[in-house]
Amino acid sequence: MGAWGPGNFENDDALDWVGDLAEAKDGWTQIRSTLSDVAKTDFVEASKASSALAAAECVAIGRGKPPGTPAPAEAAGWCARNRSGYSEELRVLALRAVQRVRGHSDLKIVWSESEDTDWDDVVGDLERRLST
Repeated sequence: MGAWGPGNFENDDALDWVGDLAEAKDGWTQIRSTLSDVAKTDFVEASKASSALAAAECVAIGRGKPPGTPAPAEAAGWCARNRSGYSEELRVLALRAVQRVRGHSDLKIVWSESEDTDWDDVVGDLERRLST
């Protein structure tokens, strides 16, 4: 995983996922699938965790609770054009996926072993935005 920061869009896996979202015929189906795969997994590998956090950010943006750091233009644009697809069911699914990543993932291990302690704060912020 190439990462340049702890933000949920600050790694190659998340940006690759955003590129796929921008090209998808039904992006909400892609979001739902990404989140479902992670929410039902016992332990999440880093690339899937990064994709799930990006998907969860899109759900948060869709409900009017964007991150403090602007999302990439492709993600922000897609979310702005597709707000009508947001649902409460997706919010709950996104929250479960974020909690799984934050609790049981390679990504958590990688960031806990680094000197940068901001990752848990960033993911915690996303969890709060999906909870309220």
